[in-house]
Amino acid sequence: MPRYKQMPLEPSQLMLYGQSVEDAVPKGCDVRAYRDVMECLDYSRLESKCSKVGCPPYPPEVMVKVLGYAYSKGIRSSRKIESACNFDVRFIWLAGGLKPDHNTIARFRKENWQELKGLFGESARLCCEAGLVFLNVASTDGSKIRAAASKKQMYDQDRLERETAAVEKILEEAEEADRLEDEQDSCSTDEKLPEHLQDSKERKARLQEIAKQLASSDAKYVVASEPSSRAMETADGIRPAYNLQASVDAQSQVIVAMDLTQAENDYGELPSMASEVERVTGMSADTMLADGGYVDEETLRWTEECKSDVLMPVSQHWRESRRDDLFANRCFVLDDERDVLICPAGRELTFRGEYRTGSGGYRRYQARTCRSCSFCSQCVSTSLGGRRISLSVVEPQRKKMREKLKSADAKRLYELRKQTVEPVFGRIKSNLGLSRFLVHGLEGATAEASLMCMVHNVLKCMASEAAMAYVTSANARIFAADLVSRLLFALTATAMRIFAAARRPYPKTVAAL
Repeated sequence: MPRYKQMPLEPSQLMLYGQSVEDAVPKGCDVRAYRDVMECLDYSRLESKCSKVGCPPYPPEVMVKVLGYAYSKGIRSSRKIESACNFDVRFIWLAGGLKPDHNTIARFRKENWQELKGLFGESARLCCEAGLVFLNVASTDGSKIRAAASKKQMYDQDRLERETAAVEKILEEAEEADRLEDEQDSCSTDEKLPEHLQDSKERKARLQEIAKQLASSDAKYVVASEPSSRAMETADGIRPAYNLQASVDAQSQVIVAMDLTQAENDYGELPSMASEVERVTGMSADTMLADGGYVDEETLRWTEECKSDVLMPVSQHWRESRRDDLFANRCFVLDDERDVLICPAGRELTFRGEYRTGSGGYRRYQARTCRSCSFCSQCVSTSLGGRRISLSVVEPQRKKMREKLKSADAKRLYELRKQTVEPVFGRIKSNLGLSRFLVHGLEGATAEASLMCMVHNVLKCMASEAAMAYVTSANARIFAADLVSRLLFALTATAMRIFAAARRPYPKTVAAL
């Protein structure tokens, strides 16, 4: 009995392979189900961009299938995708033997970012048609994904001043050296400028350009090599990044809307994401869940007219959250008709004016007769003459949202948020490897994000037996419609040929001698 398993073949052994790649791909391979799902998407927008002049392009449908399947396996490098199309039998089968090079793959991905985002919408609509999405509850959240630019390309005002001073010092030393050489009559007008001086002058010009970008923007940092990215707080610290927004169906974890933004926080993003959900799926969610990072004045006003029931926690001011006595702000009653606040002791705080801070607009109320109150020492700080309270200009909406979240049903629904959208981001960033974009610029990053979200939805379809049954029937209908159109075209062409032959004049016959 041999000690080890025997090799089934030697590298030099002659073998007779199957006559088609079909035989080399197992029947249960996931690439077959993946192709079936991808064939249900509409590629007409991509196909309309292809020029009819010159060398025929690669079929857009094949390029999208190859890119999507590569992303589903964590392969995002265009060179690795090119290698897979040459050596991996699954990619060879999926591409039909086509072998695009890495430049073609990279250009296709970056130049068609809008069409790829549209294909993500197609994948979401396919999930709806397959019965995976009902939009009873949808959760929205944002996640920071690092840009392709390095953190070394981040500049703030301090770094600009330091590097500019260093460059100017080098140039001043060079000028002093030139002056000494002139005094010794050793200079020559034909000599070229030294390389280190050329580099210093180019560096100074580049720093001046970066300083203009920083002055024109309101941000603290500017990214020199990728100006479209923003310095954001990530798990690795402050890095160039983008903010990926996603709305996810709570029942199936299908992404029903996505957008890649340059916003450093989530303020004001919820209304646009709700509109995107309705645009993509054709229906609005019954309930939308979001965390406290989405709360701002415009969003709270929007919740009054939104079609969906919105649930998101509204936090208290940090100073007020520390008070839990009888004279906390929440214990003061607002009289809307007279526009006054009534304290627990029955005294009135009159309206004094409005002001704005970084967190929004506020209305200030102040009392004048607090010193004569027996509760003054418990209510008023010693540095103030009377109690002052600032209420948000959207305080009625804030209060309504707090009351809504106190109900048992609202609490039960809101608990679904963290188990709906957070696992989706974990899968995209950890399992599928989109922790950092490879393509520079907002357009390239949007293309990658759209591909990954599309792949996530396709994988959700592949995991559902009911969805795959729908995909099979849909492909059968597509095949039947295509077959009928081909037959009609062939019959029409044949009829036209018969009609043309019937109208053709007979040749004159030569008279018999």
